Amino acid sequence: MRRIYLLFFLAASVFVFAQNSQLYYSGTFLNHKNKPQNFLKVYNKNSGIYELTDEKGFAIIAAKPYDTLVWNNGKNKYAVLSYNLQELKNILDSRVEKQNVQNIYSKDYDNSITKYNDDTFSIENSKTVLSKNSDKYYYSVRKLKQKNDSLFKLKTIQQRDLFLNGNFTTSFEVKSRNSIPKTQNKYVQGRAENGNWVWRGPETNEMFSFGPDISTLGFDNQSYEFDENGSLVNLSNGILPAKIYNDDIFKTTVGFKNQLKVNAFIKEGYQEKIRLSLDLGQQKDQMYFEDQFNIVNTIDGRLNFNINGYLLNFGLNYNENKATNTNRIAFFNRVYQNYLLTPISFSNSQNIFLSNQLQRSYSSNADNPFYLFNQDKKYNYKNNHRQYNAEFSKKWRNFKLNLIQSYRTERYWNYDHYQPSTVGFNGGINNERIQNNSFYNSSILGNYSLGDYYFRNIFTFNFILNHTKSDVFNSLYQLSNQYQRTSQDYIFNYDMEINESDFMMGLNLGNSFYVSNTSNNNKYWLPKANAFVLFKDIFHWNNFNFKVLGSYTQLSSEPEITRSYASYFTTLLNAQNAFKYFPASEVQGFNGLSTIDTKEWKAGIALKLGYRINIEGEYFNRKINNDVFPVFENQQLQLKNLANHTYSGYDLSFNYENVRLFQNMFMNHRISFFSYKDIVNKVVSGYNNLPISGFNDIYKTLSGGNPLGIVMGSYFDRNKDGQMIIDENGFPKKADGFKIIANPTPDFILKFNHNFNYKRFSLDINWEWKKGGEIWNGTEVVLDYYGRSFQSGEDRNTKNYVFEGVNSEGNLNQIAVDFYNLSQDVSQNRWSRYGYLGVAENYVQKADYIKINNISLSAKFPINYTSRMLTLTFYVNNVLLWQENKGADPTQNFYDTDNGRGLDFFNLPSFKTFGCMVSFKF
Repeated sequence: MRRIYLLFFLAASVFVFAQNSQLYYSGTFLNHKNKPQNFLKVYNKNSGIYELTDEKGFAIIAAKPYDTLVWNNGKNKYAVLSYNLQELKNILDSRVEKQNVQNIYSKDYDNSITKYNDDTFSIENSKTVLSKNSDKYYYSVRKLKQKNDSLFKLKTIQQRDLFLNGNFTTSFEVKSRNSIPKTQNKYVQGRAENGNWVWRGPETNEMFSFGPDISTLGFDNQSYEFDENGSLVNLSNGILPAKIYNDDIFKTTVGFKNQLKVNAFIKEGYQEKIRLSLDLGQQKDQMYFEDQFNIVNTIDGRLNFNINGYLLNFGLNYNENKATNTNRIAFFNRVYQNYLLTPISFSNSQNIFLSNQLQRSYSSNADNPFYLFNQDKKYNYKNNHRQYNAEFSKKWRNFKLNLIQSYRTERYWNYDHYQPSTVGFNGGINNERIQNNSFYNSSILGNYSLGDYYFRNIFTFNFILNHTKSDVFNSLYQLSNQYQRTSQDYIFNYDMEINESDFMMGLNLGNSFYVSNTSNNNKYWLPKANAFVLFKDIFHWNNFNFKVLGSYTQLSSEPEITRSYASYFTTLLNAQNAFKYFPASEVQGFNGLSTIDTKEWKAGIALKLGYRINIEGEYFNRKINNDVFPVFENQQLQLKNLANHTYSGYDLSFNYENVRLFQNMFMNHRISFFSYKDIVNKVVSGYNNLPISGFNDIYKTLSGGNPLGIVMGSYFDRNKDGQMIIDENGFPKKADGFKIIANPTPDFILKFNHNFNYKRFSLDINWEWKKGGEIWNGTEVVLDYYGRSFQSGEDRNTKNYVFEGVNSEGNLNQIAVDFYNLSQDVSQNRWSRYGYLGVAENYVQKADYIKINNISLSAKFPINYTSRMLTLTFYVNNVLLWQENKGADPTQNFYDTDNGRGLDFFNLPSFKTFGCMVSFKF
């Protein structure tokens, strides 16, 4: 009973202190150039926490089995498996070199307890001499020296062995697009005139597809520059029926990846003295657009020495990436938009040029997707990355010193351009953007440990110096922007751990300084406190453990000076003018900003019930003050500290592991529940409802008291009872101004991970369900407006429809309307009367989905019962099963920007990938 009281006492007290999590993932994280990078932010999507990597790209982050880690702004993801996780103490212990305590020999002590016996076989009494043939290990003796009358020192020759191993991996992937909006394939380009449906050809520059039914039309087979089959006329005898054109820009493509890793090392006995590692890689990644791909080549070399306990490590990394095009100017979104809007009566693929050498498109106000893809240069994007590392470490008993130096350079080259006659740029436009980055990092880490396994204390000091420079040049305006930052981090830590047979407790206390030349305030008080209490075998039940944990952390940071904020230019444009989007200017500078200050605390519990069931739960609360957002002022792009917001939520998981179904068949299951909210607490005066993403007439915003990134747009006018007001024409009335119409934040996310193992075969299935959250479907708005959407094709013949609502006098509406009255102008029909974006409120859709992220089947084949292994894996990624919104995958972002979730304006469809990977370990 006394143990139970102690349990509750410590459970109550642990919330004063804290620790990050029960289990942690540790490893080296690579940036988008596959290079280790210091201060790379690694996010746990399930828990919402993030950590920064050290100078070698190494980071320790709280995680649970099958959590998803994200870095490089979401471009890299990794699903954590259970065997990748360890207790924090084990991770720290593994990084500290250990030595066994040596026995102390005392001749006086031996003489006092041992009766001396004359040893006739001792060396001094031996009647024989040592010769080459005396023993088979004779040649292992390097030196024999008599220290005193009874002690001889024997030095052996350490055998040196050369080892060579590695692995070769090759894979190929077949990619295709996921879902896209369904369009109508019945009505041609045109509109109603004088009460009749009329086809209006490309020479009329008609943009609408409210023309006649294509089944009533045929080709006259006369010479016509816009169609090799002729113009469309009413179908009659001798006229060939018109056909539906569907020039699909999407293709099923194949990419590949090859990687060779070779390790050569020399060992003396059990100790490794020298290691040389070489990693060569090549990858071709095909898009689902024809002839759009990128090629990546990597070389990574490392050389490690162990000289009498002094560890020296050197590294060299080179990465080169070339791509036909990137989406920096929303190039692919533009292609996709024009593909969806092309009428069924026009073929883009017949020819891309007219006789006057201008582009051939269905209207001078639209582009031909194949014309946009027609380019002289093979590669319009290139980057290369070089990194050099040097590390020295040495341990003297309880003290360890680690010195690290690294230098990295990056060069990015973009050639963004549109040819003459492109909509919005009749004379053509081009911009050569060159960005050169350099990073220097220096780190000194020292730690001193006291105690033993049962009571350990570790004192750590870490000094980190970072010097970053970035030069950006845009040829369009002949502008050059130069940024430079030197920052210093001083980190002090104290770790204490108590380990008994049925009780374990850990405590971490620390403080850090942050000093930077670009910040207008330095921080010298950034404390943190972490603690956990673990009770083992509670109630004397074997392997039934209970753990309470918590943490408090303060952190200061600044925006990365190598990041471009040029995409914010969209907020200056109305959606109808999106074709003018061509970012070619950068933020003015990063100086004079306050640091972004974060205060975070967590509290959680963990239960281990036997050897198969683990239950974990955590609540987190992160307050972010002085967060930075871009703004346009005085026709310049600037950064400002604008808002405070609080990110909080819950993270729960249930694991059921090592379940035996039958002989040689085992399974593991994990279910995780994640729910969060991010509420804006305060916005600087004058900036409330500031657009942070999207267009000028539909955008995500900062709004005090509301979720961060809530969507604002137009809405229907309603009375005080919430009834829709109907205008004198019988249609709902559009209100003036904007209001909050959608919240992208989901109610919760449930992730399911299943693993089945049978002998050498392994099957993994990962899927998730996202419930709640909303998305504005701007793609459907524009398709409706031009008559290209499936629904506008189905409903355009609806007549005598009465909208539910009241008129301006408060009486129930009784005015019957036709969705498309042939006697009225096309701009008066149901879908076009409200303008290009319609009424935004009417296009808010739920963003719920259920999808399979990954299915993989692997088989391992040992070769001749050695360490050599052949592994064969088949996999499929991102198979979307069901989504509530109409159109693209709801996880896709607006114009591929980091904060564009919740807006769909011709968002690109996601990839569906089928692949095979073969790996040979030698």
